[in-house]
Amino acid sequence: MFGYVDINKQGLAEGQQGLWQTFMCGLCFSTKKLFGNLPRPFITNDINFFNVLFHSIANVDVEIEHSRCFSHPFAKRTVLKQTALTDKLSVANVLLTYLNLYDDVLDDGGAKKKLALSVFTKPYKKAQAWWPELDKTLCKHYQDLRTLEQSNCQSLDRVAHSFASLSQDFCTMCFDGETSHHATTLCYNIGKWIYLVDALDDIAKDLKKGNYNPIVACYNLQKVGDVVPYLQELQFEMFAVLNRIAQCFNDLNLTKYNCILKNVLFDSIRGKTTQVLAKYQQQED
Repeated sequence: MFGYVDINKQGLAEGQQGLWQTFMCGLCFSTKKLFGNLPRPFITNDINFFNVLFHSIANVDVEIEHSRCFSHPFAKRTVLKQTALTDKLSVANVLLTYLNLYDDVLDDGGAKKKLALSVFTKPYKKAQAWWPELDKTLCKHYQDLRTLEQSNCQSLDRVAHSFASLSQDFCTMCFDGETSHHATTLCYNIGKWIYLVDALDDIAKDLKKGNYNPIVACYNLQKVGDVVPYLQELQFEMFAVLNRIAQCFNDLNLTKYNCILKNVLFDSIRGKTTQVLAKYQQQED
């Protein structure tokens, strides 16, 4: 489900791409400090986006330092100096990664995924102890989502609400409940978009494996081509969510790191939506 929120590199200058990587390196160093090296390869672009967004919402002027790392041992890299937010996001990434691996194992139970889940148990337990309230909240939302999926829920809004609420509560808890309605609503709709675009992208895979997919359930699809008559309706739904994201972002009136945030929210995820829809529009032609 993760991997859809990312920058569009072609829309950013080299220095702006470097700023994105600087935030990513800050997360990586926070993760190493708290959990060691094992979870570092599991840091996602999605969590790095929230890293940039939350530092902007907090109006933090981040500090930069230069460090070597395992991936680049011979030359120092520009790295975000760890903050309370990078630590929180590193913990959240470990919790979310474990739940995502657990969900994958429940879906198809492959040996590699079972091994990955087993290996990831130790850092998960440490993250769980570090932030038990977040772990409890994330687990509740995942269980709610799992229950709806197991009941073959045929309402896109209802099933997406669980994942969207996870994203919303994640924002609220990162700021200890002290953030604006615009910020939490923005995160809610980002979560909703992630869930819906993942479902749209995975129709063929889920049909083949017999896994639950809300779009398959909602429209009673039997094969991939059956989605074509509903593309206009799905496009409207996806871009309605994207428009709510844009409105919430504009209402926040953020001033820091806007080059990255606008690139992701106004360019990258809209382009990803169009790209995923185009797979099925080609079948229509």
